[in-house]
Amino acid sequence: MKKEDTVSFVIFKNNSGKSYTLTVSQVKLQFMSLGFLGAIIALGIGIYLSYNVNIQQAAYTKLKKEFSQKTETIKLLNEEIDLIRSDMMDLIEKEERLELLLGKATVKKKLRKKNIKRFKKELSIIENSVEDNETRALELVNLVKAYVDEFNEKYSIHLKRTQLMTARFDATPSIRPLYGRVMSRYGWRRHPISKKRRFHKGIDIASWTGAPIHVTADGIVEYAGWSRTFGYVVVVNHSYGYRTYYAHCSQILVKRKEIVKKGQVIAQVGSTGLSTGPHLHYEIRKWNQRLNPIAFLDLDMFTARRRIW
Repeated sequence: MKKEDTVSFVIFKNNSGKSYTLTVSQVKLQFMSLGFLGAIIALGIGIYLSYNVNIQQAAYTKLKKEFSQKTETIKLLNEEIDLIRSDMMDLIEKEERLELLLGKATVKKKLRKKNIKRFKKELSIIENSVEDNETRALELVNLVKAYVDEFNEKYSIHLKRTQLMTARFDATPSIRPLYGRVMSRYGWRRHPISKKRRFHKGIDIASWTGAPIHVTADGIVEYAGWSRTFGYVVVVNHSYGYRTYYAHCSQILVKRKEIVKKGQVIAQVGSTGLSTGPHLHYEIRKWNQRLNPIAFLDLDMFTARRRIW
């Protein structure tokens, strides 16, 4: 081999003076250089690929975690929506109960359908937002829940007020004790028997003997018996200071200390005591002050609140 075809490397050993010579052909050196360079390139490619795989793995793990969190969030949101749906139906029923307490005999079906349609529309907006943007959906859920909580709080207040109003109305004379012509009104008049001018403390309602007399409010029978002027009379004590008097009865159908309900038949029309014919003498007193019974005929809760409360 020619000298120019080889390359020699001399290696000296420290402090010994010895040296070593390594002779390599240029061809081998070129192959070794190419191999070393290839190894460097392969190592670089390996490191790059490994780095990319780690990045992709981390991204995949992150996406998997986010998907799991989103799935859990959607699941929780759907559970919240189910609860809201139940709460909204409960709100409709509460509204109906309030209407019944306020004196409406039947609940309006159109109003119920309208409310259900409105609530379903709000729920559909939330359900659509769940798929598109769970953050927005969560905001809507929290908003609706706050609305439901606020309504429930207001409902509790209104329910207590309504119950108080209902209890007060039940104890307030508000119906006709007897259907018939009012033949003598409250106020000054000439007495039909003594012919003297006297103050009439109630109203006289004409009817036939034996006609049913209804108590005009809830209460307790304070007196049921004979009076020289009133004949057979029933006195009912109600709450809020009210008392009602039913005089000139032919027959009494209740006893003292008996609890009676508004509309219950307590006596029958007669002409006992100082009377010129079958009729009912009806009086109302509040805290022992006589009131005009005309103002208490055919009341509902709202007219009672405006006129007499």
